[in-house]
Amino acid sequence: MPEDSKAKKSAVKEPVEPKTETEKPSKTAKKPKEEKYKPRAKPDITAEEKIAFNLRNDKSRNRPEFHRQEWFRYLRVGDKWRKPRGIHSKMRRHYGYRPNIVAIGYRGPKAARGKHPSGFDEVIIYNLKEMEGLNPKKQAIRIGHSVGYLKRMHIAILADEMELRILNFNRETHDELLAEAKKRGISLPSKEGGK
Repeated sequence: MPEDSKAKKSAVKEPVEPKTETEKPSKTAKKPKEEKYKPRAKPDITAEEKIAFNLRNDKSRNRPEFHRQEWFRYLRVGDKWRKPRGIHSKMRRHYGYRPNIVAIGYRGPKAARGKHPSGFDEVIIYNLKEMEGLNPKKQAIRIGHSVGYLKRMHIAILADEMELRILNFNRETHDELLAEAKKRGISLPSKEGGK
């Protein structure tokens, strides 16, 4: 008997009220008006350069670490690469049990050499004058570490106008700097001012 009563209780379900639309907003519902997301600038690269970047990534993954000869034996030697030059050096003579040495075959493709992983050519900037004549489709800027906060704001404003990508800022930092400049009423200095 007690088993039947449990079965009857589980069979009787409480009525479920239908959910109203006010409880949870749907995923497709429009969000309150926010500033439109602005994606970071992308480089204008050819198909040949894309292949070169992929090849460079593959080679980088498979490239061994190069250590100085006997770096593991003497702390004073350090880990920084130096070419082995001794006449009896087993490493210089490529003995199999010795580590690999730097050789031209480990180099990446020429089309991708010296470029940022995003595909841009890097240009280090210290002032606004150095930004003149830059191509936003091929070049991106990196602000020098010694540049002060105010000048960084000026560079961020000009970069936004020129649609240049700043490599050592993420999008949030860039937007924060622009908002701070707007809040303070900071604009680009005039060219007649001598700055």
